Amino acid sequence: MPFVDRSADTSGLESIGGEEGLEAVRVRTHVGREQARRRLIAVAILADMEKQGRTLAVVVRPYAYMHPVYGQDVTIEIPQGFVTDFASIPKAFHFLIHPFGRHAPAAVLHDFLYALGQKKARKLADGLFLNAMREAGVPPMRRWIMHRMVRTFGGGGYGLKDDWKFVDTETGVDADPPYTIDGITWAPAKPKRGKKGKA
Repeated sequence: MPFVDRSADTSGLESIGGEEGLEAVRVRTHVGREQARRRLIAVAILADMEKQGRTLAVVVRPYAYMHPVYGQDVTIEIPQGFVTDFASIPKAFHFLIHPFGRHAPAAVLHDFLYALGQKKARKLADGLFLNAMREAGVPPMRRWIMHRMVRTFGGGGYGLKDDWKFVDTETGVDADPPYTIDGITWAPAKPKRGKKGKA
């Protein structure tokens, strides 16, 4: 089960809609057919806050994505308060693929990995985006197009300091990140070719 809700308590979610500057939006993802209705990934739209004309949202329930990388199980936790614009699709292409949809949890994961900007891990981040879209049930052609777009045009957005942004989920005002990203590594080192561990 790749996407996991890290917040056990669902109480108070409805009250978010009443806070000034925030509108509650629930994002459900197919995280295993039998589990789909029990897993909740929630974001809130940030009113009057945009990035290059794209609507921004804040993660209001922390969640994690789990996937093997180079034979090791990797868990990436997206913390509460992280600001995302979902899929960074230019407006001219919204008729083809909208920034928000079934791919939204994977897009938030991708935004988070790009904001972390671990050196030499961009290709891997794009690969996890592709895997996460598949696991979320995004149709093959759409996920192929989205993956090709990030591989072709995403390089300039990788590791931008301004993208490491958090807001208070109660008020919508800027908040300090929960931790600094200097030296953070989420991806294990790529194994060297032709060298196997000795038994």
